Amino acid sequence: MDWFHCNRCFGRKGQKFAVSSCGHILCEGCINPKQCNICGATCNYLPITDQMKPPEKAFFMDPMKLIQSRMEHIAQIALFQQTQRERVTAYFKHQSVELERQLSELKRENAELKKPLSQRRTSPGQLLINGHPGSAESQGRSRDRRPRLTLTTPPGSATSISSLSSLQERGFRTQMSLSTPTRTQHHSPNIFQVQLFSGSLYSPRQLRNGR
Repeated sequence: MDWFHCNRCFGRKGQKFAVSSCGHILCEGCINPKQCNICGATCNYLPITDQMKPPEKAFFMDPMKLIQSRMEHIAQIALFQQTQRERVTAYFKHQSVELERQLSELKRENAELKKPLSQRRTSPGQLLINGHPGSAESQGRSRDRRPRLTLTTPPGSATSISSLSSLQERGFRTQMSLSTPTRTQHHSPNIFQVQLFSGSLYSPRQLRNGR
C-alpha cells in the first residue's frame, strides 16, 4: 500500500501504526494517548494488525481486490435469489398444468352428464298419446278410429232436418227413405215396420219401449 504512512512523521516501515477515531494514522512514536497530535481532538486508537475485524480491515485493502471479492459475493447473492425465483416459477407452472387438467376433466364429465338429458328430451314434432310419445299424424289416425255416434230422430222433426243439412254440407250423402206403415202377410197386424236412415228398421212398439 503506497499510500500508507504516519500522518505526522510520514514514516512507512519498521514501526507499529494505529488509526485514531478521528481518522488519522500515527506511528507508535507519534501517538499521544490523551489527544490526537494532528487535530488535537480527544480520540481513541485502534492498532492496525491482521486481527482487525473485516469492516475495519476493509479500509486498508486494495480497492480492486475489494471490488472483486464484493462482486463474487454479489454474484452468489444473485444466484441464490435466481434459484429461489426459478423454484417458485416452476411450482406455479405445475399448478397451472394441474388446474388445466382438472378443468378439462370437469368439462368431459359435464358433457357425459348432459347426454342422457338430451336423449330424454321430446322432439318438437312429437306429442304424448296414452302416456307415450307420438306424432300429430298418429294422433289424427287415433281420432279417426274412435267410434262415432249416430243420432236417430223421428222423421220430419227439426232436429233431423238440421242434422241432414249439416251432413250434406260436410260432403256426406245420406239417403233417407220413408215408407208408410204397411201390413205384411207374414207378421202380426199389430207390428209395423218403419224404414229410417240407411235402411234401418224400427217398429212403433220398439220406439215406444225406447221412450
